[in-house]
Amino acid sequence: MSGSPLPIQSGQTTTRTLLLVILLTAAVPVAAKWVQGDFARWLSNALILVASGWLLLNVDKGSVLAWRVTISLSIGLGVLAMLVGLVAGQGAWGGWIVTLVGLIFMGCGLMLVGLPDVREYLNTRWATWRRSR
Repeated sequence: MSGSPLPIQSGQTTTRTLLLVILLTAAVPVAAKWVQGDFARWLSNALILVASGWLLLNVDKGSVLAWRVTISLSIGLGVLAMLVGLVAGQGAWGGWIVTLVGLIFMGCGLMLVGLPDVREYLNTRWATWRRSR
């Protein structure tokens, strides 16, 4: 049965969901600007989205460096966004949305580190990555 699909590993769905949430959380504000017709800095925004997708794809493939960068960026920038949102939220409702986005980034980064299913899946991917190198 060469055409049979590969079995889903433990934690694969959770890991890929977390990576997708990180990508969508970064992409939604950019897409919203584009839908509204604001194409200022469209090239840099598109490059950032492509680089983010590439980084998250490498996390799923098993790159430890990509995982470390993803964790650092999601937690670090999540804290920064949360703090900026809290300061801005005192005067406008938009600040509370920024705070929520920061919490989503932080939560996803912490779940990539702390959920046992995710770590088990990533450990198997890391072993595969090392053998292929």
